[in-house]
Amino acid sequence: MKNFLVKTFSSVFGLGYIPVAPGTFGTFGAFILWFFFYKDLAPSLYIGALIVIIVFSCYIAQLAENVYKVKDSQKIVIDELCGYLVTMSFAGKGLFIGLLGFALFRLFDILKPWPVRKFEDLPGGIGVVMDDVMAGVYGALVLLIVRMI
Repeated sequence: MKNFLVKTFSSVFGLGYIPVAPGTFGTFGAFILWFFFYKDLAPSLYIGALIVIIVFSCYIAQLAENVYKVKDSQKIVIDELCGYLVTMSFAGKGLFIGLLGFALFRLFDILKPWPVRKFEDLPGGIGVVMDDVMAGVYGALVLLIVRMI
């Protein structure tokens, strides 16, 4: 039962098992979650929930690495969920901004500009999640600039 729950959460309810672009599908799951549940939260509640999700994701990612016996398995997409939610932290509420955040997060997650890639070197589940969190920070900064224009 424990392994089933670890696989379910780490794969964002199976999205990580999609054979093509599981990270993109994991991000899409995060977009759906943001659009229907998180975009309307007060900023303090959003940030509080985000911190809890990041801590939980680090824990689950560590357990998932033990279950899959692979470092940062492609099936683990809970890190994309965290990264996208970081991107959307102060972005606004509309569909367009949500999709722009999706594209920006995926871009920074794939390119891993300095120092994003360095965070992969952190141990265990923290390394799995924190590089995506940092890619999310890049996305959030771009969205803040877009909002200021």
